[in-house]
This record gives sequence, C-alpha cells and structure tokens, in this order.
Amino acid sequence: MPFTLNLSGTAQVDDSLITAYDQAFLVAYGQDNVMEQFVQYRQEIGAKAIELPRFTRLALATTPLDELEDVTSSSLSDSKVVLTPQEYGNVVTTTKLANLQTGGKADLAAAQLVGLNWSQTMDKLAILALDQSTNVRVVGGKAEGSVAGTDVADRSFMNFMYNKLARANVPMIDGLYVAVLHDDVIHDLREGAGAASWTDVSKYATPESVLRNEVGTYAGFRIIRNNHATFADQAGAGTVDLYNGYFFGFNALGKATSSPGRLVASGPFDKLGRFVNLGWHEATQFKIIEQDAIWVGKCASSVGANA
Repeated sequence: MPFTLNLSGTAQVDDSLITAYDQAFLVAYGQDNVMEQFVQYRQEIGAKAIELPRFTRLALATTPLDELEDVTSSSLSDSKVVLTPQEYGNVVTTTKLANLQTGGKADLAAAQLVGLNWSQTMDKLAILALDQSTNVRVVGGKAEGSVAGTDVADRSFMNFMYNKLARANVPMIDGLYVAVLHDDVIHDLREGAGAASWTDVSKYATPESVLRNEVGTYAGFRIIRNNHATFADQAGAGTVDLYNGYFFGFNALGKATSSPGRLVASGPFDKLGRFVNLGWHEATQFKIIEQDAIWVGKCASSVGANA
C-alpha cells in the first residue's frame, strides 16, 4: 500500500512555478528598456531578411495647371531598408542544491536577472544601431582628438542639432524632437541652462505624456536619460571622455523581429534532475530607417573621467 495518496509534488504545481517565473521576467523587462518606445517601424515576420519599403516624396507642384490640359502624373519612387535579424540570448543554469540552500531565491533571482539582461541588451542594441548614423557632429566642429574637457554640451550644440533635423523637414515626436543623452551630458545642460531654458517634467502642462526616462525639455528637444549611450576616451589625446548623444525625430529607428523575445525555461536534462536553465532568446535587428532623421553629436562632460 502506498505511503499516502494524492501527493502534491512539483509535477502537480508546475504551472504555478512557470507563471511565477514569467511574471518576474516581464516585470524586469519593463524597467530598463528606454529605446523601444522610439521604434516607429516594427515588423515581426519569420524570415531571413525583412524589407521595409520607403517612398520618396513627390516634387512640389508649383506650376499652374493648364485649363485645357490634363495633369501630368508623377511617378512613385521607392527604395528599401533591409533588416536581417540575428539571434541574441543569455542563460543562467541553477542547481537544485543552490535553490534549496537559498530558500528558493536562486531561481527567482535568476529569472529577474535574465529579464533585466534582456531589457538592457535590447536597449544597447538600439543605441548601437543609432551609432551607425552617417550624420555626425563633434562639439564646436572640432576633430575628436582636439576635444577638451571643457567642450561640453550647451545651447549652441543643441541648436545645431535642431537645425539639422528641422531643415530636413524631419517630423517631430509629439511636438518636439528627442535627444537621448548620457547623465554626464545632461548634467552640463542643466548647469548651463538659464531659468527659462530648461523645463523639468514636473512642470509639464500634461505630465501624463512623459516618456520613459524623460527628465525635461531643452532647446526644442525632449531630453531622455540613457547611460547606455556610447562614450569612450577620444582618439588622439586619449584623456577626455567623448560622449555620443542621439538627436532624432520620427522615422529614425526601426526594428525587425523574426523570433520575438521570450523566456526560455528548459531542463532538467541531467540524470538526477538537478540542473535547470533559465534564459531569454530573440532574433531581431534594430536599424536606422531614415538617415536624415538622426544625428549623432559628440561632446565632453565636465564630470567625465577627463584625466
């Protein structure tokens, strides 16, 4: 006769465990992905390469029509942006002993960390895509190797970026352009901005419209803090940190996904069932859609490691 009937083991509650992992994963994903909100073109198709069509604007019709003649038709002209998704992922393998001796915290921590890693990776991939912009301006029009620690972001630097986007007729995002900047760069803008120049999000007329990580508006830009922004010692002197800032409007960033990001829980595959794998996987690519819609501005910061 069995020891007892109707035992409640892991097989009976496995749905609860999986649900708990899913919740931890999704919560973590939403905490640190700043750039996803700026993807204007998004496609999810299971394919090797995904093409986004792009049509050229029609020429302005400034010639008066002839009363007795039909209108000459304009031809459509298109091009394409090709996105080729690549696989990305990470995994943590926990042991049964680790989970037992941490009171179950090892598996929960793994789920949280895996989710956060997915979030941050997607954010950084978007930044790396914007780094490929062909429109680059170093502060003051200098060469990278000539930038000094005092060559920080200021009103003139921001006005240059605004002009480049506006003169190309780049559409704005909710009435303003967007500047994604490292906190070190934002520090200098706050220090140099006059009382009527910088507007904190708390002073917005409609604070409910604030974007994720938005800290204020300045010189026609919504300022978004993102410390995944690329920075490194400048070429040449090699002593001044040179920060990339990303200034863009609508149509700047696209994303194509052939396999949407998801939590992967696999195992155990060992003979005693002691090892469980928790990870994430996504096949995707971020890419600039309209080159005119994005400028990269390079500057120093007074709080950088300029030594």
